Amino acid sequence: MLMFEEVRRAWAGDDEVLRSLLGRADLTDANGAVFDVAGGFHGCIAGVHEVLRGQGLLAGTWCLDPGEGLSPGQAEEIARVRAAYPWLVDDDFVAAGLDDWLH
Repeated sequence: MLMFEEVRRAWAGDDEVLRSLLGRADLTDANGAVFDVAGGFHGCIAGVHEVLRGQGLLAGTWCLDPGEGLSPGQAEEIARVRAAYPWLVDDDFVAAGLDDWLH
């Protein structure tokens, strides 16, 4: 089953699927990197921007608050989890729709 379908089933109330998703170490690791758990969540917005930047959806990781940004080593952590868990990356889907979405 595709992860999207698992999420839909969990959202609809399938407790077994929800528990399965919550127990996945790959998701926990990826979320930790993107949302900057190691940095006390300082770079959580910039982490999301870094993922979107890497997919071509944003030009940079800038935030409205100039004091916000990626934590030291966070970009490397995001690159590490992207390489370690390629099944979590939706780059092909994004690339297929990029021109339509941005123009």
